[in-house]
Amino acid sequence: MKKLHYIKDEMLVHIPICTHAQPKNILIVGGCDKIKNEVEKHKSLENILILKEDIADQMTGLGEHFFDVAIVVDENFRTDRIFWGLLHKALHPKGVVSTVASTMLVQEEAFEEELKTVGELFKIVMPYCYEEMGENGYLLCKNLLLASKAYHPTADINLQRADLTDELNYYNSDIAIGAFQVPTISKKRFAGLIKF
Repeated sequence: MKKLHYIKDEMLVHIPICTHAQPKNILIVGGCDKIKNEVEKHKSLENILILKEDIADQMTGLGEHFFDVAIVVDENFRTDRIFWGLLHKALHPKGVVSTVASTMLVQEEAFEEELKTVGELFKIVMPYCYEEMGENGYLLCKNLLLASKAYHPTADINLQRADLTDELNYYNSDIAIGAFQVPTISKKRFAGLIKF
């Protein structure tokens, strides 16, 4: 279990795809071929667009309301309001996005800014966790964010898609629902910013 990168990849990809009722058009911002490979495990998808270079410039030409799901792997846009505005515009009215985030229990101020940035645009903004191998060999709890215009990640999860997608190592419907548990101290600290 030395390399657990697949956990983050699976959680970034399958949480939003299994939250959306009928995802067809997927946008990936940053990342690597492993993210694309995870997305391609869902055979019903029609279009996958990956932005890796000149991302800010490419975002302006995406058009409106096309993408059902966006997966933001690039960490440079966490609090970039222009980026998030363009992304919101490119998403379908029921669009869902997952993104990397600061760790809510350790990097509270940075995490708060990320919640504020994303929360200005989305009806639902919820942190979720995944495990990552630390330098000392211990598992670390890290955070991602799910933002949605309509669908709720635990109430609207597509159980069939979550549990019957082939070749998954970590993700399943139980993991998906459990990942959204938020400690009481964080619920109080980020009250009004985490939007259930």
